[in-house]
Amino acid sequence: MTAPMTAPLTALPLILLAPSEEKASGGAKGRLVESPAQRWVRERLVALAKTGTPDQLRKAFDVKDLALDKARSEALALAGAVPLLPALARYTGVAFQALDAASLPPSVWPQVYILSNLRGLVRGDETVPPYKLKLGAIPGLKGHWRKALATSLEALPEGPVWELLPGDSADLLKGWARPRHSVEIFDARGKAISHFSKKYRGLVARWILTHQQGDPRRVLKGRIPGCHWEGLGENEQGGLTLRLVVEP
Repeated sequence: MTAPMTAPLTALPLILLAPSEEKASGGAKGRLVESPAQRWVRERLVALAKTGTPDQLRKAFDVKDLALDKARSEALALAGAVPLLPALARYTGVAFQALDAASLPPSVWPQVYILSNLRGLVRGDETVPPYKLKLGAIPGLKGHWRKALATSLEALPEGPVWELLPGDSADLLKGWARPRHSVEIFDARGKAISHFSKKYRGLVARWILTHQQGDPRRVLKGRIPGCHWEGLGENEQGGLTLRLVVEP
C-alpha cells in the first residue's frame, strides 16, 4: 500500500526593517558576542566617543545637550558589559510601535531582521545594546556594511523576503540577488508618502507575521488599518511591489 503524500511545508516569510533612532533603555547586562565586522564598528564608535570633537559627536549621534551626553556615555560603555535587550524590544520607533512585537508570539520574532548601523543584520530575537549611530558618522561605515552584509544575507533561511526599508537602508542591499517583495505607500491623491511611511511598513509587517502569509497575492487581500491595496507589479529585485493607499 502506498503511503499518502505529505504536503510540502511552506517556508515562513521574512521581514527586513530599518532600525529606529528611538530605543528602549535597560536590559540584562552582558558582553556582546560579535563577529569581526561588528567589532570593527564597535571599536571605531568607542574611539569616536573617546576622542571626537563636539562637532564630530553631534554629527555621529545627531543629538545635542543632555541627549548628546547620553549617546556618548552609551558609546563609551560598549567597551565593556552593556545592557542587552532583544532587538524587537530595543527598537521603539514608529514602525516598531505599529508592528507591536510584544503582542505577537515570540516564535515569530526570528522572522524579522533589522539592518542595524552598529550590529549589521540583526534577527528580531537577538540582543542589542542601547546606542546611537548615524550611517555617515564613521568614515567607511556604509561601504563596510555593504560588503559585510553579503555573508549575513546569504545565510538567511528560506522563505519569501519582504524588504520594508527606506531608500538609505535598501541601498545597503545593492548586489544581493535574492528576489524580494516590497511596498510603495501613497496618499489618496496618489502622492508618495515618505515621512509617515514607517507606520504603514510596520502595519504591513504585522499583518504578514500575524497571518504567516508571504505570498504577495495573499497579502494583497489582507486588511491594513486605515489603508487599501491598489494592485501590484514587478520590481527590480525580482519580486513584486504592492501599492498601498492611505485613506483620508
